[in-house]
Amino acid sequence: MKRSFFSLILIFIATIAFAQEVSTAQWEKNNITVDGNAADWNHSLKHYDNSTRLFFDFKNDSNDLYLCFQTKDEITEEKIMRSGLKVILSNKINGKHKAVITFPLGIKHSSTPVQQDEETPQEGGTGYPRRHKGFGANDSMEVKGFADKNGLIPANDISGIHAAIGRDSSNALTIEIAIPFKEMFGNDYQVKDLSKEISLNVIINAMPAGSQNHEGGYAHGGGRGGGRMGGGYGHGGLHGSRGTGEQNEADGATQQTGLDRMAMFQKSELKEKFQLATPQ
Repeated sequence: MKRSFFSLILIFIATIAFAQEVSTAQWEKNNITVDGNAADWNHSLKHYDNSTRLFFDFKNDSNDLYLCFQTKDEITEEKIMRSGLKVILSNKINGKHKAVITFPLGIKHSSTPVQQDEETPQEGGTGYPRRHKGFGANDSMEVKGFADKNGLIPANDISGIHAAIGRDSSNALTIEIAIPFKEMFGNDYQVKDLSKEISLNVIINAMPAGSQNHEGGYAHGGGRGGGRMGGGYGHGGLHGSRGTGEQNEADGATQQTGLDRMAMFQKSELKEKFQLATPQ
């Protein structure tokens, strides 16, 4: 009985500690230019999520919330560009409220195919996907749950919710979003309400089975390796090998490629709670 009671106490303490893990946004003294470049964030984002493989951060001034997401991971880039990125913001200001932004929309919403680099991948890389030059249907974004803006809207309208996507010289893909408080909370929000926590949920959709790039290298269950996905799961591939060191290394690389390809067809999700910053 004592052991059970002690276990319950530990669970209760752990639950409280977890509930208190709320991040705080940075106060922004100057306006952030939403251009798909992390220069306004000093090219360094404070948070990282292993599931989505995204670096991310949030800032705010007296009028707007700014979000930034960044990745150099090729698999994550491919999923974002082809299947879209969904950002969900939940709060209890003026009642329980949830707002959703989808940007980029993904290739299924685009009449223009995603363009990719012509040069071959660097030696030692996965060989897929090639870095994108174009960004498909990124002149628009889909929003819902906001005070005034809802539906399909221009992404570059700086008078309201707006977003941009770009890539820097280090091949990092950056997504920036700006959201006016009046859109998130309504025109009648109170300054004191801004101290309440906000839940951030980011979803990178899985690529649908059968999706392929222009080389046909992403077909679910096939891929370039032939046979099973990644070509590394047959004949005990995940259970080790008695071959030479070079062969074992090659098998390991093949297995990792297979795991990466599997990630293409799995949804990944980021969850974070934060509070807005106050003037400093």
